[in-house]
Amino acid sequence: MSTVSSPATAPTTDPTDSWSRFFSRLIPILAVVAPALALVAALFVTLQVQMLPGELDWISEPESLFFYLGAMALPAIWIVIGRAIARSAPRTGIVVTAAGIVGAFTGVSAAAWRHMSIDLVDQGVDPGVVNEAWENPTLYSSLATVATFPAFFLVPIIAGIAIFVSKVAPAWAAVALFCFGPTLMAAQGFYAAIEVTYPLAWVLMLIAVVGVLRADHDAVQ
Repeated sequence: MSTVSSPATAPTTDPTDSWSRFFSRLIPILAVVAPALALVAALFVTLQVQMLPGELDWISEPESLFFYLGAMALPAIWIVIGRAIARSAPRTGIVVTAAGIVGAFTGVSAAAWRHMSIDLVDQGVDPGVVNEAWENPTLYSSLATVATFPAFFLVPIIAGIAIFVSKVAPAWAAVALFCFGPTLMAAQGFYAAIEVTYPLAWVLMLIAVVGVLRADHDAVQ
């Protein structure tokens, strides 16, 4: 009796594999780059480099550039942290990533406003008038802030609790996330010891991201 062998099937490659590999390498890098650039930006304020005059003396011209570049990469932080949390609590991981990306828009908006403030002062607009726009925005600007601002400060706390409970990353990474929001609020909301609190906030975020990435790397080994 003769047997008929079926032709060997060539292995198929998912056309999205290269896409997945590219972003699986890029996103962790961006997650570190984002707080690192924000830290560099904050140090320009600490060192009082090219500060705007008058009531805008809390904005540094080079700070606005570095913070803008870092802000564009902020979503990567919450993709990395949300993915790590999802290993233990999938729904919480989804919430952290989704809400974190929404909150990241606050950072991008703040960076854009810094650029606008610099340009307006450069064109001769009184710094006091520009600062008034910061402190008393229009209704629509306020609504946009309300839509994103709470997530920017609440998501790090939620993520910190999730990490602390699930132990998907070291406890010190969770503590760093807890402290990030209040520290940045002290710097940017109340200008309290801004030369210290502003860079410290981004040091805390950088510590948290590194802790999560190290734990994530160990988990897949």
